[in-house]
Amino acid sequence: MLKELRQKRPLVHNITNYVAAQFVANGLLALGASPLMSDAIDEMQDLAKISDALAINIGTLNDRAILCAKEAIKHYKALNKPIVLDPVGCSASALRYNTSLELLESEGVSALRGNAAELGSLVGISCESKGLDSKHSATPIEIVKRAAQKYSVIAVMTGKIDYVSDGKKVLSISGGSEYLTAITGAGCLHAATCASFLSLKKDPLDSMAQLCAFYKQAAFSAQKKC
Repeated sequence: MLKELRQKRPLVHNITNYVAAQFVANGLLALGASPLMSDAIDEMQDLAKISDALAINIGTLNDRAILCAKEAIKHYKALNKPIVLDPVGCSASALRYNTSLELLESEGVSALRGNAAELGSLVGISCESKGLDSKHSATPIEIVKRAAQKYSVIAVMTGKIDYVSDGKKVLSISGGSEYLTAITGAGCLHAATCASFLSLKKDPLDSMAQLCAFYKQAAFSAQKKC
């Protein structure tokens, strides 16, 4: 898929947090995709026409970001283009949780990507969390499968082992590097990369599994050079 992605060079629109925006843009360029970073509400309709996919990250949430995300989903949904939601920290505050629910209930989101605490929160499974990382008591398979079923999305749960589900099947991907948890923006870039892989219009479950495997391999290769 990576070869095909680099041939297509999909334009990935990111409504992301300002802490990681540059990291995400550079990561997409290195991958072979083209980043587009915009949260100007009035251009969402125009950008939806030219972009291949949309990635929404609520890491630095505010009123402007919420309105922009809703407007963008409306236009990307109308054009049947893939949308990835990264509900950063939705288990930490009512605003993040409620915003994530609103975006998911718009029925335009194609893939939901988060850690165990975030996905668990959205399906009513309590997980112990600290910051944006998490330790979960429910089984990962239960969490990711329920998330996929509840919101009719491909659910991607990242961690030491990644889990991907369409609500029926659950795939697991191991490997990677513990250094990912020490890098600000690693999860944000993961969500944007999810959008780039989905833009190829292949089987979405398989695409997300391949993406997770690729991301973990890239992290492992980078660790070996440290």
